Amino acid sequence: MFIHGGLGGIRFKGSPTLAVWMAVFAILVSMGLYSPVQAKSLTIGTGSNGGVYIQLGKAICYVIRLEMRGTQCEAVTTKGSIDNLIGIKKGTFDLAIVQSDVQYHAVKGTGTFANIGAVRGIYGLFSAHPEALAIVTKKDSGIMTLNDLVGQRIDIGKVTSGTNATMRLLFEAMGLPLSSFPLVATLDIKDQYGAICGRKVDATTFLAGHPNGNVNKLIKLCDVSFIGLPDAAVDRLIASTPYYVRALIPGDAYGEMLDDVPTVGLAATVMASDKLDSATAYYLTKAVFENLHMIQTKHPAFFRLHPLEMARSGITAPRHPGAVQYLREVGRLR
Repeated sequence: MFIHGGLGGIRFKGSPTLAVWMAVFAILVSMGLYSPVQAKSLTIGTGSNGGVYIQLGKAICYVIRLEMRGTQCEAVTTKGSIDNLIGIKKGTFDLAIVQSDVQYHAVKGTGTFANIGAVRGIYGLFSAHPEALAIVTKKDSGIMTLNDLVGQRIDIGKVTSGTNATMRLLFEAMGLPLSSFPLVATLDIKDQYGAICGRKVDATTFLAGHPNGNVNKLIKLCDVSFIGLPDAAVDRLIASTPYYVRALIPGDAYGEMLDDVPTVGLAATVMASDKLDSATAYYLTKAVFENLHMIQTKHPAFFRLHPLEMARSGITAPRHPGAVQYLREVGRLR
């Protein structure tokens, strides 16, 4: 527990002198029992209701409130990674959950950010759970493979989403222009259910930690199946981009599935702007890593979180000095 003020149960006989107070303060700091972080309010930009990002934001807020006394924390629903990143830059949010691809392009000024250039003054703190691409179709659609999608109507996700960016890159890596599909929809999550169940599109897509509430809702609404990606497609995408990894949708994620679904994935990362002071970054990173066992219980997607991977993978932006200080102290970074 980080004590913000107070003497952690130390008692004195008589009134302590200033010298005694200063000596005790020094001891508490050296023991890590006192934090210079001032009481404040933190907001985290996350994702939609039903998604994993909002659950991650709530879990982070839980350990922040637990360990950083006097610091309030709120996880805010948003439209996703790009909105979150813009939010920390504008000061709307203090922290943001951002997919690793969006982070990369923001720093490099490529992809979605090609027209506006590289975003300066943003930092990576640490990564969280991996996110796997799910391509979903009706069970009776006859679509079994990625190649079967050619000539079909497909939803690739909202324009500002990581799902949309991933699908475009996947098709590019496979040499499939968007003209290969008679309809390429860019639907908001709330519209995806009716589109696939009502056969307005033949396949829809999600990029998320699994199990995912939105995917689970879709499964309950109509009979759907998942399309796995062949090794060749995954290899081509990874070769062309530095922020994708092989991923699996666990076979037990949605009850009826029996086999793991091979696919490609990203990492969810936690970011901040240069307006976040180093002390706050240090102690919130400490709160997350030292209470990882609590976060792991908040959602099945967090169960396999590993501190070394969280510290070292997925971050392509400059690292926040406060987070680096803590992670080096505990040997997670060199």
